Amino acid sequence: MISCLLIQVSRNPQGLPIRKESTISGESIQIGRSAPCKINLLDHRVHLLHATIKRSEDGTLYIEGEKDATLNINGFIEHSAALSPGTRVEIGPYLLIAEPAPDGHDIALSVEMAQPLPEQDTAKARRAAPVTLADLGLSKRKLGFGLAACIIFIFLLLPMLPSISPALDKWQAALPVTLTDSWSPGSLAGGHRVIGAKCSTCHQRPFQPVSDDACSACHKQVAKHLAKKDLHASIFKKVRCTSCHLDHVGRAGLILHDSSGCVSCHGDLKRKNPNATRANTRDFGSDHPPFHITLQDGKNITRVPQTEKGKLIEKSRLKYSHQVHLDKKGVSSPLGRTVMVCQDCHKIDEAGTHFAPMTLRETCQQSRCHTLYFTEPVEGKAPHGSEREAMDKVREFYTKRLTDSPAKNMAGCAPASGAGNAAKHTLECANNLARKYAAATLFKENGEDLECGVCHEFEPSGDNQVPWKVAPLHITRDWQPGAVFAHSKHDTINCTECHDKMNSKVSADIAMPTIEKCRECHDGSKPAKGKIRSTCDSCHRFHPGAK
Repeated sequence: MISCLLIQVSRNPQGLPIRKESTISGESIQIGRSAPCKINLLDHRVHLLHATIKRSEDGTLYIEGEKDATLNINGFIEHSAALSPGTRVEIGPYLLIAEPAPDGHDIALSVEMAQPLPEQDTAKARRAAPVTLADLGLSKRKLGFGLAACIIFIFLLLPMLPSISPALDKWQAALPVTLTDSWSPGSLAGGHRVIGAKCSTCHQRPFQPVSDDACSACHKQVAKHLAKKDLHASIFKKVRCTSCHLDHVGRAGLILHDSSGCVSCHGDLKRKNPNATRANTRDFGSDHPPFHITLQDGKNITRVPQTEKGKLIEKSRLKYSHQVHLDKKGVSSPLGRTVMVCQDCHKIDEAGTHFAPMTLRETCQQSRCHTLYFTEPVEGKAPHGSEREAMDKVREFYTKRLTDSPAKNMAGCAPASGAGNAAKHTLECANNLARKYAAATLFKENGEDLECGVCHEFEPSGDNQVPWKVAPLHITRDWQPGAVFAHSKHDTINCTECHDKMNSKVSADIAMPTIEKCRECHDGSKPAKGKIRSTCDSCHRFHPGAK
């Protein structure tokens, strides 16, 4: 850092010097005609940047000319020279003299204009270029009123015309330069670009803020932040749509990504709402409660924090072993040993947010493994559908078998009592055979091969035609309905890095990642090295809608 005592020298009418001192400093000190120069020499004979005072490696100060600028140093034309006391430097009409540096300064430099322009040249320049409106024959008052009238007409009256006439608004919106362009503070957001220059769509009243009614006229399906209307109205009664959604700030600027608005309420939720069931939240990286898992058992839905591992049990009524299907040696199938991966069954839907529903036909039967057979005394195939459909298929099969060869196949049935109807006896025999062999194969409690009991639980129905009832399934499709998560953005890592299912033997196991797992890659609202900055709206929506 160079500290310089600058001494501006001027002369009074008697020719005596008048010295005015000031201090300037910097890594280097620029000298020239431009405003940024620390030593400003206002004369057209001086370059915009004429010279620079610098410090050499040994600590001495020197002055150096810029490019083609010349320096007259002690009577000699030089490009640079050391600044020692007594050094005289001429720059244009100015004379700079290095003086002994006082305490606290590295150098003292006096500056005086030694060669002013002749008075006749100055007077001639003034006559050649009049600088006042009076010299040009103009009235300042008339010109001021005229310019003010033009400004009022162009920038106030013309932009107001579209709000008076809808037809005029439609006409001006199609112009290359619209009447309202001068009022627009910036470009519209992406979704609002279809509005174009029809400002009255949102700005329904001149000089009035955009109302919530104008927003809801288009956004009719936007849900409230809170499900209870009365609670939402009391908490957000002073919050308008435009408090969070500011347009005219660019294509992607309509949504407020700052978490301060969320934290202002959720950071002290218990105090503001004593009945609140949710914990206080301030930042994902440092102050966020553990994740909650949403479990459903029929009509009952409960939210369980992941810290209560003993309660994290899914009662889907489905039997499934990930350990068997994800065996690294493969699973036995009609096609041989087949090594399966998660994506064979779990396929992302088109939105990239959830998985598409799994079905037996599309998911489990793609390798011809899970085909429903009933056996003993003969083999047949049953459909995967309702219990009645399966029993009707088995009953139809045995009816046809008994009809084709009655003498041979009716031997397995109970003898007919009396001289009853033969057709009726055949149907009763087929029904008995269907119940008997369906119980022995399809509806076994513990399926050992490929029957229904491999995946389903059963319970008696009390119906003679359909004696068994498959326990209804309660498969959870969304473990965290209050959050937004896109699997498509996380496809760079393996599924098992977040979902540890390789050794899971039962479907009741829940393998959802904890908040600690997410924090390995994600941090809070403040940027952190090697992590992804995550604000509240990274995972949550203010208008979540009904789920």
